[in-house]
Amino acid sequence: MEHINARSIQTGNVPMVVAGLPIVNVWYGGYSIGLYRVKQVGERAMVLKHGAISFPVGTLLDIVDFQRLLPNSASSRLSTTVVDNNRSGIRLAW
Repeated sequence: MEHINARSIQTGNVPMVVAGLPIVNVWYGGYSIGLYRVKQVGERAMVLKHGAISFPVGTLLDIVDFQRLLPNSASSRLSTTVVDNNRSGIRLAW
């Protein structure tokens, strides 16, 4: 089995257990909250799997897309708003 090493300026070393998975770094209020797995990506929205912290609708979050999962994104950092939070995931829009 091949080991994938990944590194991001925003996150530092990415743990081997998540290297290669579609993940983003979630920031809130200027602080890194951690890595969240991406379930779905659209043109103006993204759905994250629930993580250590679940955010209520209306929360403003910054997403660092260091793996370039977002199509046609000019920047790796994106300001988003939580528009839905249910058992299927946390939906963000920008």
